[in-house]
Amino acid sequence: MQMPLPWKSKPALSEDRLNLIASHLREIFYGVETLLVTEDDCNYGRGALFFSRARRRLISLAISGDHQWLKLTNPAMDVTLEIDGLPFRFFRDDHETPTKKGFWRRNANDRLFDPDDREPVIFRFVVQRPLTEDDELDIYFVGYNAVQEAVCEWRYGHVRVLHGVDEQLPVAVTQEPALAALPESEKVSPRASNDNAK
Repeated sequence: MQMPLPWKSKPALSEDRLNLIASHLREIFYGVETLLVTEDDCNYGRGALFFSRARRRLISLAISGDHQWLKLTNPAMDVTLEIDGLPFRFFRDDHETPTKKGFWRRNANDRLFDPDDREPVIFRFVVQRPLTEDDELDIYFVGYNAVQEAVCEWRYGHVRVLHGVDEQLPVAVTQEPALAALPESEKVSPRASNDNAK
């Protein structure tokens, strides 16, 4: 079952805004992955550099003044920003079973909502690194309720496929057979092609 999209309950969390932030997180992730490729590098080092760069990038985006809807509310290591007043943080983790220390911790700037078990009260961008070289990076924006259950979710770059809910197939459309020959006006006479060959 697909979860509701964030903007269904919170219109300020529009797809274009989420796309903008996720595209920056993606760029930073791959920048770090291509930079730290020696045998002296490890996932811990990549994760630390990703966090550092992503934190600085989001702070810069928020204070640039280019996006009136994006506001920095906490520049500390538990960096918190708001999209039109809705606080969010970001983590490099598994979006279904987050384990990072501090994922569920809410600082003073991240406590906008009263506890609710139906509505999202905690918003997180979750950067889920590929498990193999053939996998793609996944970036999710997830809204969790007060008991830490996901209640809305959006995946960056994911195209939702719409399908009918009934069993009825659409009516077939008959088409003329395809033309297999050139129209007379485009045919070249054998004599003209021999003249061109000389």
